[in-house]
Amino acid sequence: MAKVVVGGGGAVGLAIALKCAEEGLDEVSVLESNKKILGENQSLRNSGVLHAGIYYDKKIAPLKAELCVRGNERLYQFSKQYHVSQRTAKLVVATNQREEEYLAEVDRAAAENKVPGIQRLDSHQIERLEPNVRGTAALYFPTSGIIDAVKLMNTLSRLATEKGVHIVTGNKIVDLKASPSKVSVTAIPEGGEKSAFETDVFINAAGLYADELARMVNPSSTYEIFPARGESAKFYTTRRPELAMKGLNVYPAPYMFDNATGEPLRVPLAEAQRLAREGRATRTVGMHLTPTFDLEGRISGTVTIGPAKTIGKGKEDYRTDLRPLEYFHRAVQPFFPGLLAGDVELHQAGIMASLKGHADWVIKADKKYPQVINLIGMDSPALTALFSIAEYVFEEHIQRWL
Repeated sequence: MAKVVVGGGGAVGLAIALKCAEEGLDEVSVLESNKKILGENQSLRNSGVLHAGIYYDKKIAPLKAELCVRGNERLYQFSKQYHVSQRTAKLVVATNQREEEYLAEVDRAAAENKVPGIQRLDSHQIERLEPNVRGTAALYFPTSGIIDAVKLMNTLSRLATEKGVHIVTGNKIVDLKASPSKVSVTAIPEGGEKSAFETDVFINAAGLYADELARMVNPSSTYEIFPARGESAKFYTTRRPELAMKGLNVYPAPYMFDNATGEPLRVPLAEAQRLAREGRATRTVGMHLTPTFDLEGRISGTVTIGPAKTIGKGKEDYRTDLRPLEYFHRAVQPFFPGLLAGDVELHQAGIMASLKGHADWVIKADKKYPQVINLIGMDSPALTALFSIAEYVFEEHIQRWL
């Protein structure tokens, strides 16, 4: 059986390692640069939404379109035993005619992706589901939910370890060299000395640093991660009646943000699509309201607001020049008018590993060394799709080496 090394111990990397072990591979290792916390860079620093698969055009992002819907179902199946997620449903809300144009695009993509249970709602139906949410129209998606990312990561690492996966934390990969038959991996532990070893198959699931690992193997690799910091805030639904919520994810209609400034562009859909084609703007699902779990695994009274995207801060800056609290309040006030600026507190920041020039994920073997499988630009909805991603990687790439 082939030896497999996974570079990166986030949710996707762990899911791939677990899949390999479940398929009978007996020498599977995961190398993670963080010393103690698996998934600290992306998996634990996101909104925790379990996505339905509604935003991804099959022509533009076929992997996201297919694997998100399939992964949604797989994660709920997994959660029946391990209780890492909860179905909450989602509202995507328009507050004016221009936003309803964007809403129609969501409806079209969701229908093409065969997302089940889609409903279009009017203003009265919106208020029956979430009395403090306001809009002229909305789409309702019953398969959306939330993920307890901490519990998910702990469960994945435990199951992988029980299956014989060797998880090594605090080891940074500093060099990768491939030959036609082997991959040489050089890593350095924190405070230790370099060590090198060989593997038959290397899975590059290094998140924010996946482009750097790809270039170690093949210097001609042109992939470039486009890090976008996402900041989030929070409020407490029990503070005032106007803040009460019934536990749904609530999103605005999608919109574009300016790639140069990171600021929203409130423009008609046709203009937004033109700017995107020119590389001047990127679509975002917008600042949304997401319920969270309490310590007992129930829906809590804390709701997060985010993410507020900030461009140009690199791969490791989680703290400088954070958005003011008023920014979060202003973003959701059109569809959640009971929220006041004084209700908002800071929550957390994460950095998304989007891929420059690509709307979809890249899950491909290196052109020169096919035993190196690159997963690059694994941004949202990778957490939702982690099991379907793992299945895809194994069936399309790893299986051939067994």
